[in-house]
Amino acid sequence: MSVASPFATLHDPANRSDRISRVIAIALAVYLAAATWPIWRYTQASAETTPLAAHLAILGYTLALLAAPLVIRRPVLDWLVLTIGPVMYVELRWIIAGLGAPHRDALVVAWEAALFPGNPSTTLAPRWNAGALSELLHLAYAAYYLLVYLPPIVLYVRGKRDAFVSTILALTIVYGVCFITYAFFPVDGPRYLIGPAAAPEGPIRSFVLELLDRGSSRGTALPSSHVAASVVSALCALRFQRSAGVVVTVVTAALTVATVYGGFHYAVDALVGVILGVLAWLGSAILGKAPESREAHTATAAS
Repeated sequence: MSVASPFATLHDPANRSDRISRVIAIALAVYLAAATWPIWRYTQASAETTPLAAHLAILGYTLALLAAPLVIRRPVLDWLVLTIGPVMYVELRWIIAGLGAPHRDALVVAWEAALFPGNPSTTLAPRWNAGALSELLHLAYAAYYLLVYLPPIVLYVRGKRDAFVSTILALTIVYGVCFITYAFFPVDGPRYLIGPAAAPEGPIRSFVLELLDRGSSRGTALPSSHVAASVVSALCALRFQRSAGVVVTVVTAALTVATVYGGFHYAVDALVGVILGVLAWLGSAILGKAPESREAHTATAAS
């Protein structure tokens, strides 16, 4: 008993969740520190000071949380990805410009022609030219933030912090891969090059187009973070809250079609997003269990 008892606290979900949340925050701090240079370059070229000031504020906030006592930082660290994530996405427009990597649409269009000869990002909407369908698909696209935020909120409110942190870990992997890819392999997508697809007009479609005009960062098409994050959210919801997971999965499927139907992404972007979402979910499950498995093996060997 005396040999096994020290491992009891290590297996405590709260301790495991604290470790994961801290590792996520450290990873965010490293990313933000590295992103300071391209944002500084953008500031030098554009003479805009707001991007750098906002970025340094977020970096300082993250570092301060890491230095804070556990009782203070725990709830804030749990929500760090979802609270600063939207700002980090907006920053990508400055990071991409600061790095100056060539945009790769020509290459992706070649992939698109090889995998999807019908060019669905421009032909799907005219082919499915029904106003109700267009509005339904654009509604699914607009539901992105509900898909990503609502399931974790429900888990947290219900006291399922371990499941919540596992979901956040999967989302962190998705956003990390997406953001780094955007920085070094920017792809604009069809909306920037030829405009939105010729879908029927409607109030929901108009709302989505206005939202994209105001908040979208150019160069962030491949992979589709909307698709990848929604797939992760669906898979995590199916694992931790099955009834909600079924709904999230159905809406995610509609959102995936909507990204191409609306001309917001190439079909390749959506496909890579699905693959990334599945891999991120699998990776988070492995990473989340790895420490526990090693400790269990050590405890068994010691006994």
